[in-house]
Amino acid sequence: MKGFNHLVAAILATDPIVEGGHRVVFLSSDDEDAIAPVADLAKELGFAPVKLGKLNEGGALVHARGRTWGPLIFQDLFKKEQ
Repeated sequence: MKGFNHLVAAILATDPIVEGGHRVVFLSSDDEDAIAPVADLAKELGFAPVKLGKLNEGGALVHARGRTWGPLIFQDLFKKEQ
């Protein structure tokens, strides 16, 4: 299960609701059953969860390893409706 790790701590410490939108949190897991409770928690905290699929697919989009960074890492995105 991978979630919340694409945002830096300073961003996570701020209000996830900005100008009527909810900060997006990306979720990825090889266990589909693991995503639902984390998505529910994200919603309770005010975030808009976006499922990216399995770790080797969607997880790679938010992964940082050495000089190779996934295209979605450190993206601070918002969704108008949660």
